[in-house]
Amino acid sequence: MVRVLIVEQSHIIALGLMTLIRTFHDIEDVRLVNNEKDCCHATKDFEPDLIVVNTSVLDHEGMAKVMDTKKPEAMVMHVFNSSLPMGSPANHLSIIDSKEVLSDKFEKIIEKLSQNRKEIETEELSPREKDILKEVALGLTNKEIAEKMYISSHTVISHRKNITRKLGIKTVSGLTVYAILNNIIQMNDVS
Repeated sequence: MVRVLIVEQSHIIALGLMTLIRTFHDIEDVRLVNNEKDCCHATKDFEPDLIVVNTSVLDHEGMAKVMDTKKPEAMVMHVFNSSLPMGSPANHLSIIDSKEVLSDKFEKIIEKLSQNRKEIETEELSPREKDILKEVALGLTNKEIAEKMYISSHTVISHRKNITRKLGIKTVSGLTVYAILNNIIQMNDVS
């Protein structure tokens, strides 16, 4: 299922985009925001798979913040308040595009996102990620894990992000329960 964030100041355009996007069966949720601050918060908290942003809402600096905040696999579609030249990229939309053109572009992007999500959901933890998970479940900090495994703290953080993404578990207690249930650690290992 795909989560979509629409960043648009025009209420009419935002509702039109929302209505069109909700016609696709792979849509989990659609949220609307109309400014940079709300966009950055929603990108971080809502974790959308697709961000549809009007180019007049975010300046270059604002767009850079969104690109830094979004999850790596999330895609961005840009909405322009003018017509587009022939051969424009698939992720560029115009407010004057027909319903058929918009539907076609959204269908292709949503289909790709759904396929990507299915691939991510079927990913298993690598042996190294299981080692990191074990140490996290045992209560070690990133720094302690890095020292114990002779890797950088940054590498530990990257592994933890991948573990969280693959398992969909964000808390240490949740990861600990997962580790116990999957025999990565034993119940008596936890202090």
